[in-house]
Amino acid sequence: MTLQNALMCLALNIYHEARGEPLDGQIAVAMVTMNRADWQASSVCQVVYERNQFSWTRRANPSLPSESAAWANAKRVANRVVAGHHEDMTHGATHFHARTVRPIWRTSLKKTATIGEHIFYVHH
Repeated sequence: MTLQNALMCLALNIYHEARGEPLDGQIAVAMVTMNRADWQASSVCQVVYERNQFSWTRRANPSLPSESAAWANAKRVANRVVAGHHEDMTHGATHFHARTVRPIWRTSLKKTATIGEHIFYVHH
């Protein structure tokens, strides 16, 4: 897995999960992805496409980015996060969900942050 592939998978995840969020929310989603991958570029795509982990990958044919400004921003955020230009404001979170949903798994995790419209968690 090349760094370019990892950046593409990370940018797609940012785009589909957080493009409507403020910058901090987009960075936070990138942090969760990287935390799950143990900050290993070789694991990023595997993390993103792991079954039932991110809502956008559950679709039979996930759409390609159609909003050019949001896509450019997602790629920029991915590059900056991987390069270490942002602190992890999620405090090591490996899970998140939108405020509008209440997944059952949330009760077994520790809440670390609320950023934009997402709530972030780590294992106890």
